[in-house]
Amino acid sequence: MLHLTLLFLFQLFSISPSLGATVTYNWNIGWVNVSPDGFNRPAIGINGQWPCPPIEVTVGDRLVVNVTNTLVNETTAIHFHGIFQTGSNQMDGPAMVTQCPIAPGSSFTYNFTVNQTGTYWYHAHVGGQYIDGLRGPLLVADPNAPGVSLISKEVTLTVSDWYHSQAPGLIQYFQSPLNQNLHGGSEPVPNATLINEAQNVKFPMVAGEYYLFRIINMGAFAGQYLQFDQHEMIVVEVDGVYTKPYPVTQLFLAAAQRYSVIVQAKSTATENFAIVLSMDLSMFDPSVTPKNLNNNATGWLVYNSSKPLPAPPSITYLSSALDDTVFVPYDGQAALGPVTTSLGLTLAFNPNNQDQNRATLNNITYIPQKAPLSAPASVVSNPLIYGVNSNTHVLEYGAIVQLLIINTDNGPHPFHLHGHQFQVIARSAPTADDTLLTPPTTVTAPASPMRRDTLLVNGGGYAFIRWQVNNPGVTLFHCHIEWHVEAGLVATFLEAPTQLQALGLVIPQNHKDTCTKLGIPLTGNAAGNTVNWTDLAGANIEPPLNNWGALVNPPTSRVRRMTGAWF
Repeated sequence: MLHLTLLFLFQLFSISPSLGATVTYNWNIGWVNVSPDGFNRPAIGINGQWPCPPIEVTVGDRLVVNVTNTLVNETTAIHFHGIFQTGSNQMDGPAMVTQCPIAPGSSFTYNFTVNQTGTYWYHAHVGGQYIDGLRGPLLVADPNAPGVSLISKEVTLTVSDWYHSQAPGLIQYFQSPLNQNLHGGSEPVPNATLINEAQNVKFPMVAGEYYLFRIINMGAFAGQYLQFDQHEMIVVEVDGVYTKPYPVTQLFLAAAQRYSVIVQAKSTATENFAIVLSMDLSMFDPSVTPKNLNNNATGWLVYNSSKPLPAPPSITYLSSALDDTVFVPYDGQAALGPVTTSLGLTLAFNPNNQDQNRATLNNITYIPQKAPLSAPASVVSNPLIYGVNSNTHVLEYGAIVQLLIINTDNGPHPFHLHGHQFQVIARSAPTADDTLLTPPTTVTAPASPMRRDTLLVNGGGYAFIRWQVNNPGVTLFHCHIEWHVEAGLVATFLEAPTQLQALGLVIPQNHKDTCTKLGIPLTGNAAGNTVNWTDLAGANIEPPLNNWGALVNPPTSRVRRMTGAWF
């Protein structure tokens, strides 16, 4: 009966704009020592704390985040995942795309208005840094949210994978010829899975009340199955999109995906119940999986602290948990159309000339260029000036874009589009033999397609997504497995560049200062050339290669140290 009650409440729901306040956070980003699973290691925290604090705003608020980088040995940059940044594209956060990375000792201010509702998160967007802990929830309250009068309490529940080794060394080994030759370029496998960046987390429950759980996968690699023992979850939001209430017993969250679910507490407080979280083992190469891998984590719904905590039940992965197309947007938005721009991106992995395992989209591996995307009006719409390896596609304002993603890899990939929630028009099911499914030449869109900002594209298959170009700016599209970002599984959509320049966005002085401090040009083509914009001599065309990664008598101790984090 819970979902019928919610459906009635949804019928009363409407979004109304609010006059927002200014919410300010002052962050010092630096190193802290942590041991969320009993293993002590350095992590990146905020103001000396880890887990990193949540950002909490109300729809319509202006959010100001003053960042000071005190890491000493690393740059940083923050992306606010799922936030459109309409009219504030310079605040989106990916380093060498919409900003220069923040140098050690430098300060930087993010300042934008949040005109969306729902569950989001923030994370570092440079050098795989959020693997080391720079990540946290971003929660947008909505006084007019569906079912708000029913909810007794909101609870944030994050799931994440966790590594005992720091990201820079793992990335260097992952992208080395040594890894390509020994393991075919396999990704580092986590050591543990975490709930709220910890294990054995307890959530107090009051009998008979209704709870809204905001659930976020903040991991870098693993998809996660989540189940509340003997409790039904009513899905009411997917990646910031309100949905018609839909009951499930298990959720699957790919990296970066979010759900909000309503859970009705039991009518009596006579016993406690387990929350079970399990990483998807099928994503891992057994040859590099740690022997002591802690694949599962347990949390607890605690009704009575004097009662024992029961043994967690075993979890069986449900195939139905993988089908997120069952979640229908509450607003009933029809499929966009007619399509005016059709694009296709084919995903593949292959070793490059340096014997590194690189990812490609349409045979192009993404490599950051020497200057963030910036150009005068006379050449801004020419994709060539941004460099072949930025994989840039220029899109006209108002276009209805349909993108076909073909995944020739045998594993699934969660693709994220900055600046939009896209419609999912069609997607092939997982294949038993991991062979490529040939996409149809035409597809029929659902009446009201599911919308989200991160979609799992199954191995050996395809997906069609659709969105409207109505948010001028530089829009990244990438797999949200962080290892694959490092391997170049990224494309760039330059949306409505003429309209973007007409907005007259002001680049704050601290944006310019951090570029200058790092010797990065403030303007120029992919090679930093401002004289001849089509002269790309010197543009980055190969990723960096760390020499110790070559198979030329590598030091035994170095190999043992690096591979020891995997086995």
